[in-house]
Amino acid sequence: MAERIPVLKREDGDIPPTSRGKKLLRLVISLVIIILIVLFFRSPLSKISEIQVTGTQYLSKEEVIKELDVSIGDSFFIPGIGQLKKRVSSLKPLESVKIVKNFPGVLQVEVKEYPQVAVQLAEDGKVFAVLSNGLTLPIPEGSVLDKLILSGWKQGDANLVDLCRVLSGLPSYLLADLSEIHPDPSTSYPNRIKLFTRSRFEVVTTIDRLTDKISYLSDIVQNREPGKIIMLEADTYLPYSAENVTGSTQEAGKVKEKDSTQ
Repeated sequence: MAERIPVLKREDGDIPPTSRGKKLLRLVISLVIIILIVLFFRSPLSKISEIQVTGTQYLSKEEVIKELDVSIGDSFFIPGIGQLKKRVSSLKPLESVKIVKNFPGVLQVEVKEYPQVAVQLAEDGKVFAVLSNGLTLPIPEGSVLDKLILSGWKQGDANLVDLCRVLSGLPSYLLADLSEIHPDPSTSYPNRIKLFTRSRFEVVTTIDRLTDKISYLSDIVQNREPGKIIMLEADTYLPYSAENVTGSTQEAGKVKEKDSTQ
């Protein structure tokens, strides 16, 4: 009868050569990856090589880069885009910004500034640009002065900020005939304004009514002779010709009364 040879049990410490080779290979690969990562972050590929700033008119490229607080040679990956946007948000002319990182090394910053809605005349005769957020800035050299004029306004006036916000929301064709806007406050209407048009109309209204009234004003300007228009609780229109006739009649009455007393 044949005898069976007992099977030898493998001790726990015995590891097949194939398993040892796999562990060693994984270890080598991990070390190579770590070395490559270290070399990459020390190489020029991980650094900012170019900063592109576009869309600025009132801000300079240098002002934007200063607020970004980055320079050529800094890390391309840190800080992140969200942090960079937060840094430039303190720039007052800035309405929004788009930041894109193009590998390798190019940081693109696309700036959108608040649009200009008017120009303002200072007491010394200098002309400034007025943005839609009410900010007053020097006009860049070479800019065309084709906006309406705001005169008599004080810097930081809350009504000026409201007016600029309203003007920025109006279509350009409705603003084309406006030449100048003055503050004209009263006890009843603290935000009352006086407008002058290129077609020689004088208009009194309030900032909060301007959006609703300007289309009606456009109709009058196109179809009536120049005169004075009041657009408050009720709308009234008086042509200069009628005003002159009234003034002449009153003056004649005064002269006649004077003659009869002599």
